[in-house]
Amino acid sequence: MNLTPFSSAFRNGAGENKHILNTAAGIFAHKGYHQTTVDEIARALGVAKGTIYYHFKNKEELYLAIIREGVYLLEEQMRLDISGAGTAAGKIKKLIRGMLAFIEDKKDLVFLFLKELYGTNIQREDLAKMISASLGLIQAVIEEGVKDGSLKKVDPEITTRSLFGMIIISALHYISYARSIPHAQVRSSIEQVFFEGTVQPDTREE
Repeated sequence: MNLTPFSSAFRNGAGENKHILNTAAGIFAHKGYHQTTVDEIARALGVAKGTIYYHFKNKEELYLAIIREGVYLLEEQMRLDISGAGTAAGKIKKLIRGMLAFIEDKKDLVFLFLKELYGTNIQREDLAKMISASLGLIQAVIEEGVKDGSLKKVDPEITTRSLFGMIIISALHYISYARSIPHAQVRSSIEQVFFEGTVQPDTREE
């Protein structure tokens, strides 16, 4: 599958497109890509199949649009979380809180995204391109923290992927079983691991 950016027409035609994406995401998440048909999506929407083909060339394009939409919305949320004044450490806490809330609110989109991390419907290099901007936002904050001294001297790229992975996998445990995320508990655990580590200084082994 080849990636193409959202057209301005798609982004501006929010109403019907959003409805199609949200409905299709739920069906794809429940049944999987190969078991889902455009006819089934059309029935769920209560529209003719031609309505979907008016907006999307085929099932593949619709599926890609759902994944891109999820990544786009996550990136928007992250930009909002790190905007304004504050230390890098404070921004990281806002990012953790915002990402957990986003994951719970957009379960189907996130579930499809996570399936693609290990699936074959989208080439992994294409998926990497999709999330590069989001990872870049986190990395920029970590680099800022290293410079201003609010974070330890760490490798920003590795630390970024570690933090992103902690948040995603922690949340996945709950959404996979249709359970609400205990935000305070998960957030506290992630923050403790990220900011403090889990091994007491006097018990560390070389």
